Amino acid sequence: MNIAIIGAGLVGRLLAWRLHMHYSQTDKLISITLVDEKKRNHFGTGLVAAAMVAPYTEAVSTEAITQVIGERSFKLWPHWLSELEAATAKSVEFNKRGTLVVSHAQDDASWQRFRLKAKAVVDDSQMRVLDKPALETLEPELANNFAKALFFADEGVINNPDLYPALEQYLMQADNIAWFESARCEVISANGAVKVAGESSELFDHIFDCRGNGAKADLKQLRSVRGEVICVKAPEVNITRAVRLMHPRFPLYIAPRDNHEYVIGATQIESDADTPVTVRSGLELLSALYSLHQGFGEAQILGLHTGLRPTFINNLPCIEFDNKIIRINGLYRHGYLFAPALISDVIAHLDDKSDDIYFPQIMVTSD
Repeated sequence: MNIAIIGAGLVGRLLAWRLHMHYSQTDKLISITLVDEKKRNHFGTGLVAAAMVAPYTEAVSTEAITQVIGERSFKLWPHWLSELEAATAKSVEFNKRGTLVVSHAQDDASWQRFRLKAKAVVDDSQMRVLDKPALETLEPELANNFAKALFFADEGVINNPDLYPALEQYLMQADNIAWFESARCEVISANGAVKVAGESSELFDHIFDCRGNGAKADLKQLRSVRGEVICVKAPEVNITRAVRLMHPRFPLYIAPRDNHEYVIGATQIESDADTPVTVRSGLELLSALYSLHQGFGEAQILGLHTGLRPTFINNLPCIEFDNKIIRINGLYRHGYLFAPALISDVIAHLDDKSDDIYFPQIMVTSD
């Protein structure tokens, strides 16, 4: 098969890797052309993200299918990362220590609402209420400020700064993969034609459109949701799990990485402005962070970043088939939560294995 993948963000890179891995183990030959307008080392949305794989805490504020897709991805990630390490000798950590949901005493009503909503949509086996001694056992430093927590054990965080270089190494070294960076597609046709600026037009068996927000001209219902995050290094903080801090105005999430580094985010702004973090957002994030653990007061700010997440009206992803074009889009702020499950279904579709497709309801045919 001769395949083009337009867009080398998280989905495009993962798709190129999984297609090559999958078909290299069969008798089918595959050639992949990966095209992106940015350079390979571009600090895109997939790197800005906290990379949380949180099917249950996200299910509280989204559609029911979010949880099911997330559960599928949570199971796939460890196997995928093990295969990536075997192929590249690069280890990518998947912190599967779960998520804690806490609140300050004055915001207990927000915590209680979250608990009630979670109880309505999440199985009891996936959520546990912790008192102060139980919280102290899991995260001693959080117990200094919080008397209770909700614990969701089967959630985690991908170390995306390690994932991207590992994927890049695989794709650059693999046979039959050509990567055009800083390259603009002048033509993407349903009949399989792709024309890259400065190159001759070429016909492909399948074209995967993974451009995210770059596909707005072809997906009129697509919109952007802006996210803002702060990355810090906090040697005085030892939190090992993802944490969500309930707050009536700006609920905060904290994703731990190696070497006392943390990614903090909260904002969801209906905007396609790819401008730097605002002062107000920065102040709110940092103030809430300091209230969580005073050790963050001495943290070093490593970066303030923004990302525009491609989103449909229902905040759910869609796989659209338009003759030889397959569009994968609308992953919202759930790239790491959705991507493995969607890519696995796409490969099952290519293999005509309908019984192996888990989520046919998000697959549509273009009018």
